[in-house]
Amino acid sequence: MTTKTTEMAVATKVNGTMEAITAKSRPAGRALIEIAEADGVTITYENVYPGSIYTEKIIKAYHNVKYSDDIPKVKRPSILECYANADDIALKTAKVTTLEGMARELVKYSEHIDRESLRTQPPVNDRAYVERSEFTITDLYNDLMSRIEWSLFRYMALLHTFGFDALLYYSTVLDYSYYVRERKKFRRCKYMFCLNMFAIEGDNLRDSKSKRVDSRFCCDTCRKASYDATKRFKSTGSYLPVEYYAPIYGESVDDRYRLHEQVYLENDIETEIAKKKPAFKVKSKKVSYEHGKVVTYSSLDEAEKARENAEKVDIISVYRRIICRTNPYISRGR
Repeated sequence: MTTKTTEMAVATKVNGTMEAITAKSRPAGRALIEIAEADGVTITYENVYPGSIYTEKIIKAYHNVKYSDDIPKVKRPSILECYANADDIALKTAKVTTLEGMARELVKYSEHIDRESLRTQPPVNDRAYVERSEFTITDLYNDLMSRIEWSLFRYMALLHTFGFDALLYYSTVLDYSYYVRERKKFRRCKYMFCLNMFAIEGDNLRDSKSKRVDSRFCCDTCRKASYDATKRFKSTGSYLPVEYYAPIYGESVDDRYRLHEQVYLENDIETEIAKKKPAFKVKSKKVSYEHGKVVTYSSLDEAEKARENAEKVDIISVYRRIICRTNPYISRGR
């Protein structure tokens, strides 16, 4: 078995003069940085890759990797591992004469070009952008229809239980006229990015405090936001905030994340978690459950018939409880 060998010429500066150092023959397939490290050459882009425009040292990661069953440690780790996954601060403060620093500047320039192109032709509006939606027109519709359906269900329960005697309560069934009447008591906020509905009459579905009949906004916040949106449109040509259609730089996002991020030792984290745990095990109280008598049947048909009879009795009892709770004028014993 034969292996190919390769030689690498490394330029280094000794006593002010450039000298060429030929590395010893190494097996083919190894990275130049591995060969340079093995020969004790200073790891810079200029030494490892002769003729490179980058003159600074290669950025190295100084944190230790914690291996687990999911990420096991290889038996013969590569020398390149210490140069992978460099710290964010090191990449952020890297000089432009390094490969990482130049890559960072190119990314920032690309993001700047994208932002400027969006600033010159911003979207006027976007229906997907919503700032407030606590009580929308859909919520109001669902509340009104729930009342209408409940009134109809109540009348059907009365009719099923008491027959023609329940026809007197047909007038309590709500219809479309009730929906129209209650819908007029609410108005949608005029702020384009707010979907809330607010009451303009006191006797409303939600029993909420009503605003004036000529009110246009649900609150003072929406009134001020509407003024700001109009001001933005006059200056930028878009009602939307700049951050919505022109996102902030990725480096700024990382800075905000690091601002609220702190590093602690694993033991300190485990200690803080243990403080919130109970010092002793809580013994749960034994709850006694009362079960009915077990009934056995001679055949499957007999069991099915008993189940159907039980369901009929349960439905009638539910109807009676609903009627007695919603109408106090009907006697419970009837």
